[in-house]
Amino acid sequence: MVAPLENIATLAIALAHVHGHTAWFLGAAATAFTPVLHWRALHAEDPHTFGAVSPSPQQYAEAEDAVRKLQSALARIASA
Repeated sequence: MVAPLENIATLAIALAHVHGHTAWFLGAAATAFTPVLHWRALHAEDPHTFGAVSPSPQQYAEAEDAVRKLQSALARIASA
């Protein structure tokens, strides 16, 4: 699985190079994935985690599904 932060960075770079409906789509996708930036992958023994939270297994599964759907949509846009 690609790290969600890498996906957000990829979207941000792509957004900088496009205009119109595609830019709107990518901007909305980046906004939708914003909560993922507050996740942490490992349990932190230090209580100072700067607001990061551990997602539930269901949240991970939903995020992976969302990334797959986004990838599919972007592939359809690119082939059009």
